[in-house]
Amino acid sequence: MLREHLSLIVALFTILFTLQVYFIIDRTIDIYEQTLRDNYSMVLVSKEDLKTDLVKSQFKLVEKFDPVDPQKVIERLKDELNKEDLGVLRENLPKFYRVFLNIYPTPDELKILKIQLEKIDGVVRVETYSKTHDQIFKLLILFKEISNVFLLAIFLVSALLVIKEMRIWQFEHVERMNIMALFGAPLWMRSAVLFKVAVIDAFISSVLVVVSFIILDLNGWLHELFSMISIDVDIFEFFEDTVNLLSISILISLVLAIVTILQNKDKNNY
Repeated sequence: MLREHLSLIVALFTILFTLQVYFIIDRTIDIYEQTLRDNYSMVLVSKEDLKTDLVKSQFKLVEKFDPVDPQKVIERLKDELNKEDLGVLRENLPKFYRVFLNIYPTPDELKILKIQLEKIDGVVRVETYSKTHDQIFKLLILFKEISNVFLLAIFLVSALLVIKEMRIWQFEHVERMNIMALFGAPLWMRSAVLFKVAVIDAFISSVLVVVSFIILDLNGWLHELFSMISIDVDIFEFFEDTVNLLSISILISLVLAIVTILQNKDKNNY
């Protein structure tokens, strides 16, 4: 009996395992994006003092707008310049501000924000470090796209395996289904065995995936890998991930069961 269910369980397990890996990757990207956002800042140079609260209220992307103490610059140069030159420097030194954003912007958003900031009266320069920013952003997008393609490829292959296994189950029970059809049983009743198999195997595969990731979480191996890039990711959130995996597994199984039934309806004449 177990052997009859094994192929379907393995296919569903593969889909769910891959899906959970995708959840982890998605969380990792979100955390990394948040880290980039928190560490990223632009530098704004102005000839005049700017009202930070007013500037912040004018731009939705701006989280913080903090002045940089010019004394830090002067302290670095005090051993190289005499008092008179330091005084001149202090009088003519422009105002520096660090601009923190509430998101990690796209290159286009960054260009637009830079143009808008440069229009502020007194602003002489806005440094966005766009070259480094664009490289990191493109790598982030590339990683996301690779993850999506990987998930889609695994899902399609595993879905074909599920449909194949359900067709085998359907052929094994075709005689019983035809007899039920002669007595006027509706299609859903004749195919009840497929739905039963789908739900049972979906539950089993979900449990196996949950156990697998609990073991991986407790083992700490993945946490060590993520710690190398200074990221702490929840490998498995028990309640949320368990509910998601079980729901998705049952949904996939039922949908593929319906697809299998509809594909073979005319062929088997029931």
